[in-house]
Amino acid sequence: MTKIRFYTDVPDTPALMQHLILQAVARQRSVTVYLPDRQQAEQLSATLWQQPVEGFLPHVLADADHAPLTPVHLAWAPEQILQDDLLFNCQTALPKFFSRFRHVFEVIGQDETEKAAGRQRWAFYRDRGYEIQHIKSMQSQA
Repeated sequence: MTKIRFYTDVPDTPALMQHLILQAVARQRSVTVYLPDRQQAEQLSATLWQQPVEGFLPHVLADADHAPLTPVHLAWAPEQILQDDLLFNCQTALPKFFSRFRHVFEVIGQDETEKAAGRQRWAFYRDRGYEIQHIKSMQSQA
């Protein structure tokens, strides 16, 4: 069964995601970051390239020709999903395909609208018996 991890009250979502994705890549895991649209995927990609990192973070927009060769995909449509390992959900809606993944990460910022949508997803997972781990503002500990 898919394991769910919520990070809540996150002050800098891109920085935390970069940290978590770096850890996943170091463990040779495959990652899909599921974003609302291509523009947000491009923005996150630019952020991931510009921020100082502990190591190289290979990532690509999911519609790129070389996506199958890259461990981190920035996707915005279900048909772009190429792996079933780790999913970072950055959409307010619950992805209908989430249960095919081993782990789903929900990174919730400090915006009240984002928090409300996160609470709805939490309730959905909980009501269906998924194992949920909650980490509040992990960024201050990272």
